[in-house]
Parts: sequence; C-alpha cells; structure tokens
Amino acid sequence: MITQLLYTSASRHPRGHTSDIDVLREAMTHNAREGVTGYLLRDEDGFCQVLEGPREIVERLFLRIAQDLRHFDVVLRMRRTVAERGFLGWSMGYASLSPEDSAFLATQFAEGEGGVLLAFNRIGQVAAARG
Repeated sequence: MITQLLYTSASRHPRGHTSDIDVLREAMTHNAREGVTGYLLRDEDGFCQVLEGPREIVERLFLRIAQDLRHFDVVLRMRRTVAERGFLGWSMGYASLSPEDSAFLATQFAEGEGGVLLAFNRIGQVAAARG
C-alpha cells in the first residue's frame, strides 16, 4: 500500500526565487533515492505538494519539509492509503499554478474532505497536462 499526503504552505519568497529551484532539485534527488513520487505546484504565495510512497518514508519526509525555513503555515490537507501511485514516474514534478487553478484549489480546500479530493484530482490533471 502507498501513502499519499497533500499539504499546502506559504512561501517566504516570491515565485521564481532561486529557492524554488533548490527545493525542486533537493526533492528530485531525495525522492528518487527514497522511492517517493509526487508533484509540487507553485503559485505567487506558496506551495501545494503531493507526496506518495512508503508510509514511514513519506511521514519522515513531511516532518522534514514542515521544518524547512523556506516556507511557513504548513497545513496537512490529506493523508490516505491507496493501492497504487497517482504520480508514477515523477520523482517530483513541478508546475506554476495559473491564478484560476490557484483560486480553484483554495476554494476546494475550504470545502473540507470532499473538496480536498477534488483538489487532488485537479493536481493530477495539471500534472498530466504538463507531462
């Protein structure tokens, strides 16, 4: 079984800052080594990230991410166990969110559990369109 985790956070730097490249490079290296897949979305104000892999590794990674000083207000939106990965092949995909997608995700997160699942599905659609 695979653990999927979705979180959002506010960035300390504007989109396009060199720290974004550092985050992505670190994620790709670490995740490939640890068997974690996922997708990182960036808007003007923050991040939305899906992580998936073995439970212990994903949980440990999330704790490390939550302490990273490049962002704050880390909010765990979803944690679930699934039979298969949704982002197979992405050690860490990356995309900038359009203002429309950012607004959609924010609205869905405010809706609670059902909205988070719709947000998760939209993240998959964004990844597929960029893949």
